[in-house]
Amino acid sequence: MALVRRLGLDPERYATLVHPAAVVARSASLGPGSVLHATTVLTADVTVGAHVAVMPAVVLTHDDVLADGVTLGAGARIAGGVRIGESAYIGSGALVREGIVVGAGAVVGMGAVVTRDVPAGETWAGVPARRLAPARELSVAR
Repeated sequence: MALVRRLGLDPERYATLVHPAAVVARSASLGPGSVLHATTVLTADVTVGAHVAVMPAVVLTHDDVLADGVTLGAGARIAGGVRIGESAYIGSGALVREGIVVGAGAVVGMGAVVTRDVPAGETWAGVPARRLAPARELSVAR
């Protein structure tokens, strides 16, 4: 998102690309510069911000909101009413339970099962997903 801000272009200058094999409900909205790959499914009232990358086979269920700069890895499944903050990354095959909030800049690992809110800037992985300690904390603990 820093590059987009630095460029300072009008939002209409960015193309929004939707693969013909994607399924997008009429009530969904897509921000400028976003890309939806093949077999992506967006159901009712999904909001996708600007410059969002949605890889193949992602499912976004009703009432999800993706802020600007979010990336969803292939095969991620996002249940209803989920909020994903700016520049967050959801890894391939991750599952996010309904009503969860994933904070800005957070990272969810591949195949993780998110059952609790993920705070901004944290990295979570596993089944169920849990916070991973930053490298500096791991080296001190030894």
